[in-house]
Amino acid sequence: MPTINANRTGHIVGVTNSNFSTARTSDSGTATDGPTGELSVQFFVGRGAHRFTRAFIHFDTSSITGTVTAAHIDIQGGSATQPDPNDTILVKSTAFGGDGGTAISTSDMFSSLDYSTAYSTELTTWSTSNNEYTLTSAALSDIQNNNDFTVAVIMHDSDFQNTDTNATEDISIDFDTTITLDYTLAPTGYTHKVSGVASANVGKVNTVATANIGKVNTVD
Repeated sequence: MPTINANRTGHIVGVTNSNFSTARTSDSGTATDGPTGELSVQFFVGRGAHRFTRAFIHFDTSSITGTVTAAHIDIQGGSATQPDPNDTILVKSTAFGGDGGTAISTSDMFSSLDYSTAYSTELTTWSTSNNEYTLTSAALSDIQNNNDFTVAVIMHDSDFQNTDTNATEDISIDFDTTITLDYTLAPTGYTHKVSGVASANVGKVNTVATANIGKVNTVD
């Protein structure tokens, strides 16, 4: 399974506001391009105050050709144990100027998010080691067809669902560890067994690469 390392990462701590919607939809706060160390993705609530923290990741997918049939993103958790509630999800984003060429800015905090396009299934647990997000068909299509692929890591129950849960939700990401995108491509060339050997295990037939074989003995 081929792997692509994250091209750029960003972290934004939003404003604190007594109003849930104002805190969620504000394009202001503190933005860090290329963050290091362990930082949170969070919905904080306490004494009437609300604050959202989000992470952003860009991948250069220009090298991917063919049909993407599956993919996942691996993110290393921070060393601190994150108790429930800690459900997260990846959504589509246009942060970093859309092409990874611009530093993260506070204007990316909310306006860059496409809540209607979930790029992963909900991740309901968080580990201090590897955390794997399984990507959706919408994500596979964008990875396959676009040169740039940008995701935002957000809390699921409050942020994605647009619901004031009245409970702090929190995870910690280790930004010192490389975030990766792993993907699988559909096979090309001759896709049937040859002399009982599965096509996935056949590299050549009579010195001809399987990618260049349309038929074997007139059989498609």
